[in-house]
Amino acid sequence: MTKTSASFYFTKIDPDYSVKGSRDPLALQVLWQHQGKKLIPNLSTVSSNIHDFQIFCLAHYFYEREADVQFAKFFMRFEQLMAYVRCDAAFSGLGFNGIEAARKRLAESSRISVSNNSADNILSNQRAYGIWGKYARPFNDIGFVKKENFRDVFDNKINAIVEKDQILKIVNKVLKNNQGYFNVAELSVCKQLLSITKKEVEFYTTNILMVNISMPYQNVLFDFVRKNKLPKEFNLYEFINAFSKSLSADNLNLKNILKETVITEQLISPINQIFRYIQTKPLWNKSEILKDKYINQCKHAVNYFFIDDSEHNKIKNAFIQTLQKDNWSLIIDLIEKNIEVTNWRGGSPWMTHNNNLIEVHHSEGGFMNPAFDPVSSNTNGYFIDTYLSLYRQINTSK
Repeated sequence: MTKTSASFYFTKIDPDYSVKGSRDPLALQVLWQHQGKKLIPNLSTVSSNIHDFQIFCLAHYFYEREADVQFAKFFMRFEQLMAYVRCDAAFSGLGFNGIEAARKRLAESSRISVSNNSADNILSNQRAYGIWGKYARPFNDIGFVKKENFRDVFDNKINAIVEKDQILKIVNKVLKNNQGYFNVAELSVCKQLLSITKKEVEFYTTNILMVNISMPYQNVLFDFVRKNKLPKEFNLYEFINAFSKSLSADNLNLKNILKETVITEQLISPINQIFRYIQTKPLWNKSEILKDKYINQCKHAVNYFFIDDSEHNKIKNAFIQTLQKDNWSLIIDLIEKNIEVTNWRGGSPWMTHNNNLIEVHHSEGGFMNPAFDPVSSNTNGYFIDTYLSLYRQINTSK
């Protein structure tokens, strides 16, 4: 692909990280995910709750054998049990998927049913939208269960609980039966499973906040976060700038990753803003688009060329050219991109063009942000916001 080509390439979106309902009309998510994983390889935008990781660990620990077909069914039941436990004020602050259903059932009855029956699901599709759907991929990528000290960490946790026998009896009931009933007292006892021991803190720090790979840039991030006060509000550009300045001059690869993260966001965020803005009206004509002030506000010149060593970078280079075009040609490029993306997904295009007219067929998600600035505004966190959230949770457990 030459620098002047406007052809688009597409890489497959990981189903565990994809936007449910395909609400990513230009396949921008795969671009920032690819960039973000150069720094933070194992996390996702939705794997941000330490108790969800903990519950996954506990389920594997209690299962006591390699996960098989039956493990998924057990996990759905165990997640339901722990959802009712998590409704306690001490653990509900972070929230979790299914909390509304769990609270409603607790308010209606003091005897709770846990099963694989659809009526007991805490979500319309518990497997897709619960812990399994959000955490299975990062959990397996991290490889918790394969860690040498995995069983030791949770043996230590369970053996330290005074009501250990009672908890094991409750868990065994979930493990051995397709349906079980639990009262408030039993749920209360299980709260101790959600405490985080000193060994767990060390385990989560080593395996979530740090990595054991050939180029552990995430460990450099860990050192930076550990030595500095975390910001009250996360700002992607300010954080990356501070992190980059802290690096020694010889850390060129990481500095370049951070630089390209900023450039990626300053490229795809304006592209997304413009497309979403076009969604706000059913019909547009060429003359109004050519002189549209908001499109002009969102556009800016990105003076950079990504090395063509991946399809992701080829797409970004094409987008750089797109932003340099007049408003009409820019919108036509985005429409053609959306047509390719939706065809690839087996759907219908969100908008089409004919001569000097653009017709919008899908307006959901359309918006205009008058305060948007293409250089200082950002839309995506590149997993850094997820990382910082987990860092806070793990370290407040000490």
